[in-house]
Parts: sequence; C-alpha cells; structure tokens
Amino acid sequence: MSRSVPVVVSGTGAVSALGGDVESTWHGIVDGRSAVRHWADLAAEGHALDVACRVDDTVWGEVVPDVRVRGRALARRAAREALEDAGLLGPDGRLASGVDPARVGVFVGTTMGESGVYEEAGATGGFDLAEGGSHVFAASVAAEFGIIGPCRTLGTACAAGNYAIGAAARAVASGRVDIAVAGGVEPFSRIAMVGFARMRAMAPDGCAPFGLGRRGMTLGEGAGFVVLQRAVDTWAARAVVGGLGLSADAHHPTAPREDGSGMAAAMRSALTASDLAPSDIGWVSAHGTGTPRSDAAESLALHTVFGDTPPPVSSIKGALGHALGAATALEAVVAVRSLEMRTLVPNTGVTEVDPVLDVDVVLDARAAPDLQWVLSCGYAFGGLNSALVLGRAA
Repeated sequence: MSRSVPVVVSGTGAVSALGGDVESTWHGIVDGRSAVRHWADLAAEGHALDVACRVDDTVWGEVVPDVRVRGRALARRAAREALEDAGLLGPDGRLASGVDPARVGVFVGTTMGESGVYEEAGATGGFDLAEGGSHVFAASVAAEFGIIGPCRTLGTACAAGNYAIGAAARAVASGRVDIAVAGGVEPFSRIAMVGFARMRAMAPDGCAPFGLGRRGMTLGEGAGFVVLQRAVDTWAARAVVGGLGLSADAHHPTAPREDGSGMAAAMRSALTASDLAPSDIGWVSAHGTGTPRSDAAESLALHTVFGDTPPPVSSIKGALGHALGAATALEAVVAVRSLEMRTLVPNTGVTEVDPVLDVDVVLDARAAPDLQWVLSCGYAFGGLNSALVLGRAA
C-alpha cells in the first residue's frame, strides 16, 4: 500500500487487560506488569485451562454483565477515547459541530465477532446473525457518535487490526473520507479458548514470547482504536502512518512457513511502500505469540529482512495476552506512544531469551532517543501476514 498524501494518527484509545485507557495500558506494559491470571469462572465451567488475560470490569469502570454486547461496549469505549484525544467530540459526546458525519468512516478488525451471542445461543438453540456478526462493532461505533460515512469490518483474524488501519489510511489519503476511526476489538471468547486449548497451543502459566522453553499463547481481549486524518487537516499529529505490507502463505491452516518467508515478504512490502530501508526501523513490535513454531519463524523472517543484527524486538502479548482481532490494533496504539515517549517497551513474561533465535529482545523498558520508525507485525491463521510502519510525528 503506497500513498502520496501524508496520513497521521491524531488520537488513540484502548481498553486492555491492563487498564481502561491508553495511559494505564501504557504504564502497565512499561512497568513490566502482566495481566495473566487464573479465572474462577473458567475453572468452574470445566475449562482444561483457566489462565487468560481478560478485562476486569472493575478496572475499566464499566460493568457489562451481558456477554452478548461486551465487544460493542469495548469498541465504543476505546473509540470514544481516540475521538476525544483527537479533539473531535462535542459536549454531547457526539461528533463536534464542525465535523461532517458523512465524511467520517469506521474501520474495525476482529476475529470472532460478538462471540458471546453465539456462545449463549449454544444453550438456547437460537442465533441471531444480526446481533452476533462481526459487522456489529463498526455499526455500534458509528451509531454512538453519529457517524454516517463508510463502515467496514475486516475479519482477517490476528492481523485484522493492521488490515483495518491500512484500509482506513488508504480511504483518508484518497479523499474518500476526511477522518477515519480505525482499530480492532475482541471480547473474550470461550469458543476460542476451547479451540486453542484443544490444539495444545496454550501456555499453562502465561506466554513467554521468544523465551527459552516457551510453551504457547495466552488468550486475551480488548479494543484499540486510532483516529486517522490527513496531516494538513489537523494540528494533533501523534504519529505518521507509513505503508502496510501484506502477504499470504497459503501454506497451512494454522502453522506459518517454517522459514518465515511469508512474514518477511510482508515486512519488505511495508518498507517499500514507506520508502524506507531496513536500517531505518528502530524497533519491531513483534507478533510474538510465545508458540515455539511461530516465534522461530518470526525470528528467521527478521534475519531475512534485517540481516545479522535485526533491530530491538518485543511483543506485548506477555503483558496483554493475545487479543486476536484486537491484537495489532492495541500494538499500534502502544507503538504510537513508544514513538512519542522514545521508549521501547519490554517483552513481558521472559527471563531468558531463546539463544537459538538470535534476536535482541527488549527485557526491560529501554530509552530510544533516536527512535523514528516502528514496524508493527501481525500474522494470522491461514498465512495472513501483515506489517505496518508507523513513524514519529515531525
């Protein structure tokens, strides 16, 4: 994806397992905290594994007892913070009076959709696609703020947040919209929990991305959103949106190519679209799920693209868990803050890096005064590979 019109991030919003906004999420990650914990309700329901990273309702201050609308509540909360941060909301909580609602678009990535709807349907025997489909997130955000421009949902699994931000950036750059609210949302899914557990892809005590003896992923949930605008249309530039690189392995339903070639292709495409050299990247926000095969393939991809000495690497999944369709959106929000604070976030959950991977894994928050460009990577089942470039605002 290449563009000639500069697109910037003017606002960010997040709800994660570490907090109900960007600030608490950021400080939790930088401090090296992890949201991994045992959950009594999962144990009582008979799940083989009761470890997860979930949004505690007491943390974000909103109780959502109805699991059938949980994802929509997460999405609205994160989108509101992003729009407020960009200065685009009026006193009534809707779009400000000077903003044309027809020129604002909503782009949302997800994996499971409003999964509580069909999980509840398993007990009652009825399922309403109008309530449980992935489209409900974009529609809910649009309705909440009075947006009547284009709404798109991208169901590209764990790469969906990057896909949504990339699609939104293209829409803004082309003039299709003036403002885009873009990101990803994923409410905690028991169906996903069971599926990953039966695949033996889950770590029993929390994931350790790139760690020695890593045993698998930890399921998470949350929502992350950014507001995108053309640089000439806003004073509130938080970061520059570079190119989005995509590739498709078509190799295996769940496993990546062992040589990481598909991942490397996405990274290279992102750099080319951004007119950058590998040496321009100061940090890679890695996919880093903590599964043995995925982390190994990703490390090979890094060496393919960056040579013998890849830039520093860290994954936030040891802190937040793997939030599926929201993962790369949350990572984009964290990357924007990293660029602003000139700080590389730690790879929580790891005490000893697997030496075979031969990558510089950030184990403690690290000052990066010269950080200019970040590569945020997300890879999904079926070989859907994505890499998004974000840069420091001038």
